[in-house]
Amino acid sequence: MARRHATQEEETEINITPMLDVVFIMLIFFIVTTSFIKETGIDPNRPEAETASPNAHGNILIAISEFDQVWMNKGQVELAQIRAMVESAVAEIPESSVIIIADEKASTGILIDLMDQVRLGGVANIMVAAREAGN
Repeated sequence: MARRHATQEEETEINITPMLDVVFIMLIFFIVTTSFIKETGIDPNRPEAETASPNAHGNILIAISEFDQVWMNKGQVELAQIRAMVESAVAEIPESSVIIIADEKASTGILIDLMDQVRLGGVANIMVAAREAGN
């Protein structure tokens, strides 16, 4: 009796496991290395200054609109809330500094009151943003 040999079909498949590993490693790399930009919520018209220079080391951004409204973390806040918000931000990053972005039409009084609240919140390094003259 003749033996029958079953013909085996070769199954060919592409192993995508190594490719998925590389994709996930790249995803983790980009998530970790991406710098997150904090925004204030408004874009005030900053005054010009001859001595203005770029500074990317500020951790806490606070804006004052031309109508003396204070903005932080993309939302309008009351001046009385600033101290607590700054204290919680300093608890997360102890070496925090504050950049105040005040509109050129904002009153000086609100700027001084805001700076007082920031100092009471535990931040000594306060910067006021300005545009470079001619820009």
